[in-house]
Amino acid sequence: MKLLTNFAVYDGCLDEYGSADALASDCAELGLDGVEVVWGHEDDAPETLPNDLVVGYHMLFFSTWVDFWLGKKEALLDEFVTWEAVKDCYGAETPDELVVRFRRDLQRAIDFGAEYVVFHVSDVRMRECFTREFSHTDRQVCDCACEIINRIFDGMDTDLALLVENQWWPGFTFCDPAMTRRLLDGIEYDNVGIMLDIGHLMSTNTKLRTQKQTLGYIRDCYDAHGDVAKKVRGLHLHQSLSGEYVERALGLVPEDFTGDYMQRFTSSYRHVLNIDRHEPWTDPGIADLVRYIGPEWMNNELSFGSRAEHNERLRIQLAALGVNAGD
Repeated sequence: MKLLTNFAVYDGCLDEYGSADALASDCAELGLDGVEVVWGHEDDAPETLPNDLVVGYHMLFFSTWVDFWLGKKEALLDEFVTWEAVKDCYGAETPDELVVRFRRDLQRAIDFGAEYVVFHVSDVRMRECFTREFSHTDRQVCDCACEIINRIFDGMDTDLALLVENQWWPGFTFCDPAMTRRLLDGIEYDNVGIMLDIGHLMSTNTKLRTQKQTLGYIRDCYDAHGDVAKKVRGLHLHQSLSGEYVERALGLVPEDFTGDYMQRFTSSYRHVLNIDRHEPWTDPGIADLVRYIGPEWMNNELSFGSRAEHNERLRIQLAALGVNAGD
């Protein structure tokens, strides 16, 4: 199993480290094999990370995109208000142009020499984050995801692994084995598997209150998948015990959820961050769960505001895993 951490490729995150060598040095000191990177949605972002540091690549993702893919302009304008905001979000005006953008993103992963890419399979409008009255079903989102994935990978010269990632919004949740199988069967690319995000799976059960409870829940979801569980080839490891917050906030649309798209996005994103906290595991039982699943790659996907905080949070989680992360 290769141990990784998350890293966003954009100027601010790179500035915090000073150089790619500093990031590589921290990874080596912590006993990590490299990073899973995500592009900062900037076509001119700096390409300064050495290829031997990049093991995984998280592809572009959008919280809501199914309406755009299906050409539902009225629904898009209800969400974004103006067509300019739609174009700014997707960097495209048509589904064909969106596929081109994703293919450019996939080419970045290929150029980096990544071993795998991650693709989010979910869709949620901003207001739905609060109300949980969803516009699309799991099946609709998964079927659209298969369509766009097949378009993106068609004819691309690569055999890297494509790992679909679960969310707690409509789409792929890893709670319904039949839906998981439908998603995987609908993808025509051969080298496909699952990136099981532990924190996201926690967010599908608002009754969880402790990490120990969570260990049983994750294992139950995994075992319920039978042979399909063998497709879990990667883990995003973090924890988010936010069930009490979600139950308390359900249906409460905040007063600042008004104005243009960016104002409402800021309000909804703050809510999402209260749900999906990306905090480090501290219960040592997580080590047994990871061994039970046996992934090829594990990304310690933690939130952080500085290099020092990143390293400290990594040490906490690696200690729970029984990994000697240095001093």
